[in-house]
Amino acid sequence: MKSSVNAIFLIAGIIACQACKPETPKTGQALVENSIKYHDPKGKWRELKATFVLKDSLPPGRESRTYEFALDNSKSKMSYSIEGLKYEVWNDSLVKIHGEIDKERALRMRNYYTYLWGLPMKLKDPGTIIDDEIKTEEIRGKEYLVVRVPYEMDIWYFYFDPETYRMEAYKFFKDEPNQVGEIIYLEGEIEFSKMKIPANRTWYRTEIPEFLGTDMLQEIK
Repeated sequence: MKSSVNAIFLIAGIIACQACKPETPKTGQALVENSIKYHDPKGKWRELKATFVLKDSLPPGRESRTYEFALDNSKSKMSYSIEGLKYEVWNDSLVKIHGEIDKERALRMRNYYTYLWGLPMKLKDPGTIIDDEIKTEEIRGKEYLVVRVPYEMDIWYFYFDPETYRMEAYKFFKDEPNQVGEIIYLEGEIEFSKMKIPANRTWYRTEIPEFLGTDMLQEIK
């Protein structure tokens, strides 16, 4: 009798556990939403105020650097600092603190850091089009759920773990028919303000097997 009762509780527990699992996404938008729930379950990105300290590892012949950027997303502000250069971007205004940089490059750098380090949350930005179809693709011996996001200048693909929906890679093509672009592998995580931020980003070309560099997140403060 005792064993029967235990079996009933076990079955009930399995059913309850299955009921708590997120529904398997049917569209690209739903898959992105699941990934955001993994990386930013409390919706902190929109108001994030933090400094990211990084070190890069570059191909032979290029010296590695340590640098940092700070975000205050509630004020649309980014600060960047590396040896010999420090500046701030408020909305689309540039404030040079020391060193030289032109406004166009400063804005590109702002867009680069806020987009890449804000993924997958940035896929909810107004005007972002996410293809409905979810594909599967194997890279580095692992099968991923993949969504395609076309932008005006390039086409992006995002790779998500099929169980946790953790974002583990992305790539973009400047010339999709000829597979000209870059692929970035994400490894490790740093938790900050209830967010799970990918720690290391390693870049390769897509058209040839060329290593471009690794961005290594040292800390968030």
